[in-house]
Amino acid sequence: MANNLERMLDIASSRSGFRHVPGIEKLSPKELLSHGYYQGFPCVYGHTIRDASQHWCYECVRKIQGNNCAFDLNYAHAAYKTRLLMVWRQIPVGHFEDCWEAPSLTKARIRFPSYRSMGDRQITDNISAHKVIYQCTWGDVGKMFVTRLCKNKACLNPLHLVSSWNRTFPPESIHPFDYDFNPEKLMYAKKLEMRGESTQILEKQYKNTIQHPLVNKNTPDYDGDKATCYGPYVEECT
Repeated sequence: MANNLERMLDIASSRSGFRHVPGIEKLSPKELLSHGYYQGFPCVYGHTIRDASQHWCYECVRKIQGNNCAFDLNYAHAAYKTRLLMVWRQIPVGHFEDCWEAPSLTKARIRFPSYRSMGDRQITDNISAHKVIYQCTWGDVGKMFVTRLCKNKACLNPLHLVSSWNRTFPPESIHPFDYDFNPEKLMYAKKLEMRGESTQILEKQYKNTIQHPLVNKNTPDYDGDKATCYGPYVEECT
């Protein structure tokens, strides 16, 4: 099973631009660069390995390709917590299948940390609200674009947002999902941070997909905005 997963990841790498590197977290900066990666500014989840060209987060892309949409404000990296709280307080969270319309944020550019924060004097960048929401629930995609499946420009429902890394069908819910501060969780997150385990908190709570996203035979062979095809992955992996 492990060999089959490695094979699927290799196929994904050749077609999507994602390069799976076993034991990547143990590589030196020079070794990372040889694979096209570098140690950069942490994403919302605290991961630091990024693509050298498009600056997407390595672990976030693995999360997106696993079809995991999740967010817990209490476990976000310290650089993002307060800014994310202010954004989520403006969003009328509703049912997962509905549009969450936030007209006040439709054309807003939010001061938010990004991959540029590591080298620039300013720690924040001007980012659209829908990309901020995508990056905290799905993952950090660096320079890549985020679009809305529903075509509703006021919608900020993460399940309606996609990048070219997404599989065609989003999950039915966001899990875990907590967009407000919880004292007990904050204390727990601080303890794990001191032990160097903070990046593992959300991963332990992800809902597993029934099938690996690259071999989902019920997925149509299209991506409306980026033309990413999954059909060839199925043929080569089964």
